[in-house]
Order: sequence, then C-alpha cells, then structure tokens
Amino acid sequence: MISFLEAKKLIGYCGIYCGGCGMYKGRIIAKVADDLKELIEAHGYPVWVPEFGGIDFNFMEFQKGLSYFTKENSGCYCQEPCKDGGGVPGCEIKKCAEDQGVEICFQCSDYPCKHFSQFLKRHPEITKEYKRFNKLGLEEWIKTQARKAEKEYCRATRKYYSKARME
Repeated sequence: MISFLEAKKLIGYCGIYCGGCGMYKGRIIAKVADDLKELIEAHGYPVWVPEFGGIDFNFMEFQKGLSYFTKENSGCYCQEPCKDGGGVPGCEIKKCAEDQGVEICFQCSDYPCKHFSQFLKRHPEITKEYKRFNKLGLEEWIKTQARKAEKEYCRATRKYYSKARME
C-alpha cells in the first residue's frame, strides 16, 4: 500500500484524489486500452473486420488511436498532481486554496466558496466526499481514497477495473 505521505501528495485542493483518477499517469485508461487492443488482435479483427465487418469508420485509424491511449506517457494523461505543478493551468481553486493556506478546500471555513460552484456542477459527488472527510478526518479519508485506488477504482466512472476481482 502507498504510504500516507505519498497518498497525501495525491489529494488535489478540490478534494479529488489524483491516485483514483483513470487519467492519472494512464493508471486505468492505458490498461483498459491495452486490454481492448489485445482482445481485438486475439480475435483477428485487424484481418477480417476492415474487409468483412461492414464498419463505417477507418479501422486502421481506430487502432492507431487505441495504441495512443495505451501509452501512459502519451500526453493525454496527468503526470503530476496539482500540488506538484500538474492539473488544470490557472485553476482558481488551486490559487484560492494556496491563498487560504489550506491543503484541501474541505478545510476552509469558506467552503464551498464561489470558486467551487462551477466545479461542483461538474463533480457533484465531491459533496459526498466532503461529508466523508468531515466524518473520518483528513488522515483516515486519505487512507480510504488510497485503498480504493489500489483496487483500481476510478472516481469518474465509480467502477473498479482490477483484474484481480475477476479471478
């Protein structure tokens, strides 16, 4: 299991645990794309689908796109959490949290503030995380996030992608 200090670095100011994101270093998306690529090749799709499949898209371009997503360093994945310079450039939430001197917005007496309103529209589940955070406290909440991520949980889909669960 990841250490508490390492897990703590993966908490965004907004309350999103970067370690639980499918895009963070291609953690889940790259693996799923690789699995799909493997399945497609194992079933011979590259040979017979373009010729007999009746598809209405360029299969070769699809394969190129899929290969792109299998690379964890392709450029479409966050490589660093926001506290280490990654994340959305010019994020108002990050600037506000730094100005307020809080590690996570949940700790701010003004939470939720005006900077958070647009974010909450896109990520309404953060309200539930805020309640869990208040119930568990920072350390236990972070440990919970890290345990879920270790089991290949993706926050965006609210699903687990671990092969271990299938065995």
